[in-house]
Amino acid sequence: MKRAVFAWRFLQLGHSMIAWQCCGGGAMAGGRDQLGPLERVTRVLVALIAAEPTGIPTPRLLRIAAFGGGEQHHVRQLKRLIEYLNRAGWDIRNTMPPGQTAVYRAYAGDNRLRVNLTPEQQTELARAAMIAGDHTFAGRIGVDLGELAGVPELRTSRQPHRADAALNTVLYALEHHCRLRFVYKKRPRVVHPHFVYPGTSGWHLVAHEDGSDRDKQFITDRMSAVTVDLPRTAAARHEPYHDELDPLSWAVDPPVDVTVETTPEFRGQVENLLGTPSYHEVDDDVVRLTIPVTHRAAFRNRVYELGPRVHVLGPADIRGELIAGLESLLERL
Repeated sequence: MKRAVFAWRFLQLGHSMIAWQCCGGGAMAGGRDQLGPLERVTRVLVALIAAEPTGIPTPRLLRIAAFGGGEQHHVRQLKRLIEYLNRAGWDIRNTMPPGQTAVYRAYAGDNRLRVNLTPEQQTELARAAMIAGDHTFAGRIGVDLGELAGVPELRTSRQPHRADAALNTVLYALEHHCRLRFVYKKRPRVVHPHFVYPGTSGWHLVAHEDGSDRDKQFITDRMSAVTVDLPRTAAARHEPYHDELDPLSWAVDPPVDVTVETTPEFRGQVENLLGTPSYHEVDDDVVRLTIPVTHRAAFRNRVYELGPRVHVLGPADIRGELIAGLESLLERL
């Protein structure tokens, strides 16, 4: 199971890279190398995955990589290749102690954050996790803790009382869509609750107050005389948040119809990930689908995830964005 998961991650990146290479996105490097760089990356990754959990000794991995040039440079080139792969999101480690012949293993994991985020973005994400108190997140995405200098200490106020009667009443009002009445900052309030979330000062209620033109936040620990009206007395919520959880359905970009091609075998998977087509055409063993797209970044990520199971036929600007994304990925290898 572990090998299958890792192989699937390889297919998501590897086949997308191969597709980019074959459609003219770049050319193999010439010179004395016996293999092109992309072919070498593919061979090394496939061999490491197939060798799990024992790993591959350095001499055998050098034969697989087939570096050109002088023999004295081969080990150095191999270390550089593994370093580049780890930067791109893989987790390849030498399992032997210093002084012994290195044996490399490829550990299964989810490399989507490393693939989709730049190194600077990964560092900032790890910094945010450190500030929030998670000291292990940086290691999980491959960020050196030494890069996170200057992380401020998170200062929080005194923990609110766990027996928060106001919070219990607020949660009841949310569940039953009740209008809420309470005193806050010495003023009586009548609000229509939307949701609660934890903050540094305790639990925060986001609600619309009668007579106000915007939503407000109230700390439940500072409420008093909290009462609820009958169920379904709270007004329906009207706000700009996305009701759908699937980002592909969000109206982020101007709508565009994208034509993709797949096979009957993978049609269900393509429609599940890319959305319901507005038009479809079946020609023997080829299925062409027209997909309405309103969130290009989400669409690109889904196409990368599908890999060779789908081909984007047009329009040209969508294809260009897909190729540009793969070029950016290859530049990090």
